[in-house]
Amino acid sequence: MAGCRGSLCCCCRWCCCCGERETRTPEELTILGETQEEEDEILPRKDYESLDYDRCINDPYLEVLETMDNKKGRRYEAVKWMMVFAIGVSTGLVGLFVDFFARLFTQLKFGVVQASVEECSQKGCLALSLLELMGFNLTFVFFASLLVLIEPVAAGSGIPEIKCYLNGVKVPGIVRLRTLLCKVFGVLFSVAGGLFVGKEGPMIHSGSVVGAGLPQVRVDGREVGVSLRVGS
Repeated sequence: MAGCRGSLCCCCRWCCCCGERETRTPEELTILGETQEEEDEILPRKDYESLDYDRCINDPYLEVLETMDNKKGRRYEAVKWMMVFAIGVSTGLVGLFVDFFARLFTQLKFGVVQASVEECSQKGCLALSLLELMGFNLTFVFFASLLVLIEPVAAGSGIPEIKCYLNGVKVPGIVRLRTLLCKVFGVLFSVAGGLFVGKEGPMIHSGSVVGAGLPQVRVDGREVGVSLRVGS
């Protein structure tokens, strides 16, 4: 054995062959769920699942295409474009809801504080006006933080999680209805609370949830399944 650290040497009668020993970081061992040689115990790991967006071309799929006449094909295309239109309108309504109530709460906050400033500027109690402003901001931010505790995946803009989802990594709970509600009201309270955040990034996540949920709606007990391949 050679004295090189991290390398493994095997010597025979005629020569010696050295090779690098395979090493992995603790993070890689955690993901792979492999055992540690020193402690001889299984490291905790989280199950990962991958999504496959490729169209599966097989015999049953070809048989379905052969049985589909022009009328069914046109109806399928019509339903697909109607679903695209519904997703766009629904996403716009979500953005309108967030913008309307964010403006409403902000106007309410500054209206109360402005009235307090006008009154306290004569009485010399401007500190009370500052406390009122802090109280509004802390209340709104508290509600936003509480929503993140309910659904942690709703934190942040959601763009990195959606990128992972579109690249095939299934993030648990990323397109749930509860995630959408927590995201919408969390952004609303964050903006009203005066945090340095915007509505543009979270709207990408919200639109993705709407796009993933609308094709799965049920009408008269039957699921309307439409395979949409539209880029975000």
